[in-house]
Amino acid sequence: MVVEGPRSRLVSSLSILRAPDTTYARWEARYGRTYRVRAVNGDVICTSDTDVIRDLFRAKDDEVEAFRPDLAASFLGDRSVLALSGEAHRRERKLLMPPFHGERMRAYGEHIQRATLEAVAGWSAGDRVVMADTMLAVSLAVIARAVFGATDRETHDAWVQDLRHYIEAFSPLTLFVPALQTGLNPWWRRFERARDVLDARILDAIAARRREPPGDDVLSMLAHATYEDGSPMPDRAALDELKTLLFAGHETTQISMAWAIYQLHRTPDALARLQAELDAADGAPDTLAALPYLDGVVQETLRIDPIVPDVLRTLTVPLRLGSFDLPAGTHLAPLAARVHADPAIYPNPRAFDPSRFVDHRFRPWEFLPFGGGTRRCLGAALATYEMRIVLGTLLKHVELALDGDDRMVRRTVTLAPEHGVRMRVTRIRADA
Repeated sequence: MVVEGPRSRLVSSLSILRAPDTTYARWEARYGRTYRVRAVNGDVICTSDTDVIRDLFRAKDDEVEAFRPDLAASFLGDRSVLALSGEAHRRERKLLMPPFHGERMRAYGEHIQRATLEAVAGWSAGDRVVMADTMLAVSLAVIARAVFGATDRETHDAWVQDLRHYIEAFSPLTLFVPALQTGLNPWWRRFERARDVLDARILDAIAARRREPPGDDVLSMLAHATYEDGSPMPDRAALDELKTLLFAGHETTQISMAWAIYQLHRTPDALARLQAELDAADGAPDTLAALPYLDGVVQETLRIDPIVPDVLRTLTVPLRLGSFDLPAGTHLAPLAARVHADPAIYPNPRAFDPSRFVDHRFRPWEFLPFGGGTRRCLGAALATYEMRIVLGTLLKHVELALDGDDRMVRRTVTLAPEHGVRMRVTRIRADA
């Protein structure tokens, strides 16, 4: 029997939408580590119990599916890996994995570093900059080149413009309140217009890539990909997956990189240790990606400032998770924000301490910034690889100082710094 939780659907939904981190902390203190939340888009069992999360992440692909896949389908398409279940999900996921691992992923290193250097090229000592804006420019430039294959400035700028319009037109309310997904809602009409423009550009690009030899960008790989039976990926499936990569990938890296800069400059000892590691290394992308303390900075940022505070799943069969017997159809939300704040796992959890991750590996149900199990984020390895290269490159070339405090607020489906992390450039390092 699951302990009951807050009963007002409207109040609960608005609380999660507005401030999920403090809301989940308050509910956990009142109801315990596992409780039921009644929300406008369904009843959800919320939990920070690692035994429950462990068993959920060990479930097979046909035992668990995405929460309300119809919601993801409404703005990403019904062939998005986020909307698929069972065999269809396994089949699509297998086709999408190669670009995000091994040599193919590392081939993007130079593009990531070039995008970073271009973003800071005009900076001078004394300039005031907003890191979230800078990191969004880097993230979209990487997506334009690595995902969509933009090789010249005109093509790059056209992709970035359409990508920005698509991202900026999305309202999180339309995800939390599906009834708003209607032509009567001006926000939804604006999103549909931006989506239609981006869809047309992507479909044109897919058709062009099919007429060319395979390239190293993700769009080209999907245009030439085949399933196990030899059939090609349909255009609409490739379209939906490319939009999924854009939607899932642009904000996670952008916001996490901004938070990393913020946390480092609030923790002088951590910044000094990282700077010493960077000064002793060359600036090659693969060198930066292999630095242990830099990797610790990335992982600790994802722990202390999780971009997505909860991971929503739905059981398709009855399962025993931890000490709970739950029926098919149960919606669950492992709470990354609460697990990451557990002092039994992370002593002094409010402290930013990258050394936690240097000599220790946490289990998947103890560290879950990208979810877990068979539906763990496909782009996790690329996201952390990009973060290491961007942060390493930036801090080898520029010295910064905080230009004001910040706090976490809801952005879309993610949590972001309210003021975008304001910084002041104190020095351009000529010796980098």
